[in-house]
Amino acid sequence: MRRPGAALAAIAFAAVAGAGFVAGSLQQDFAAYFVAGAARARGLDPYVNQVAAPGPGADARVWDGVSIFRHSRFLYPPLSADLFRPLAALPYTTAKALFTAAMLAAWIAAGLVGTDDRRGRAVYFVASALFFPFHRHLERGQIDLLILLLLVLAWRARERPFAAGAALAAAAAIKPALVGILPVLWAGGRGRVVLAAGGAGLALVGLTALVDGPSRLREYAGDVLPRVSLYGEGGTDGPLGENELPAEDDPGEIGVGKTRYHIDSDEPPAVASWPRLLAPEAPSLPAARLPFILGLGALTTLAWRRRRAGDPRQQALLYWAAAIACVITSPAGWVMGLVVALPLAPLVAELWTERRLARGPAALGAAAWVALAVPQPFAGWAAMAATALIGAAVVMAETQPAAVPT
Repeated sequence: MRRPGAALAAIAFAAVAGAGFVAGSLQQDFAAYFVAGAARARGLDPYVNQVAAPGPGADARVWDGVSIFRHSRFLYPPLSADLFRPLAALPYTTAKALFTAAMLAAWIAAGLVGTDDRRGRAVYFVASALFFPFHRHLERGQIDLLILLLLVLAWRARERPFAAGAALAAAAAIKPALVGILPVLWAGGRGRVVLAAGGAGLALVGLTALVDGPSRLREYAGDVLPRVSLYGEGGTDGPLGENELPAEDDPGEIGVGKTRYHIDSDEPPAVASWPRLLAPEAPSLPAARLPFILGLGALTTLAWRRRRAGDPRQQALLYWAAAIACVITSPAGWVMGLVVALPLAPLVAELWTERRLARGPAALGAAAWVALAVPQPFAGWAAMAATALIGAAVVMAETQPAAVPT
């Protein structure tokens, strides 16, 4: 098949998959965003489970159909909730269809912006269509494809610090764990990008205080972020009582308001977080922090060593490895977030075509990619596969860019 045909076929396949998930899945992560937007539109706290509050439109309540804690499942900074207020004014099915279309558009844009030729785009789109985290992302209604686009834009604009910094700040404003990329960029000689990202981040903090109020900002910084950075979606405030949750006619179904979806109890596990795997029952500060410190610290050291590399693709390997590390070292890391690994596929394919990879690193990368691309057979599989992929990227980055026999 011609390369443009392969890319178009992959895009069509993804669009059909997305439409299927819109029709048949709750897309429970988008439900948390939708409900946070509805709460903000009503002057309610998006970080509190508002199960007893009146719902949007014809829906019965401001509840995402899943959350059982007294806090909500919305984990992102306050300004992110405001972005979902327009969607929360729509019927839930319409809102999630528009959101899914927007995420697919971000994915396509990332492929077009992040690759320079038809071969690379074909690799990117076909690899995506065969990548389990990509499909789980669509099924859950996650926002990581937008994060992917922002990271691609930041890397492409790395010679323009203000543009790159703004893109990185926007990504971190949605998922704060991505600040781990900044020391890797700094060590790689992109100090101006890091400074620009810091300035843009401060501007976003000021905008949050202006739009949401200083009290909401303090709530997020002092209560929500420490809880999320330790427990992810969980916490210590305890679950709601049975009499506080809606009574459902069918315990095998969940939904937002009157929109109901069947629960698939046999779906593969979605967690991709070393902190949650190391201490699943009783999260601790060492388990929550050490993977992040050790993983990003090692990548920062390697970036410092490669800061004068003749081939910028060596630094690109470390940049995307850092993005993956930010996912798997966060207590809120899920397999859906591993779509940030997608730019590695065309990058490695290009290096292999140019005979700049030895067989050993290439084989390690291919094995790690395949392991990550398939559904998790058990919890922890994705974190281990992603760690192996990071290791493969590091070995490739350490390889000198001279051509080698294959």
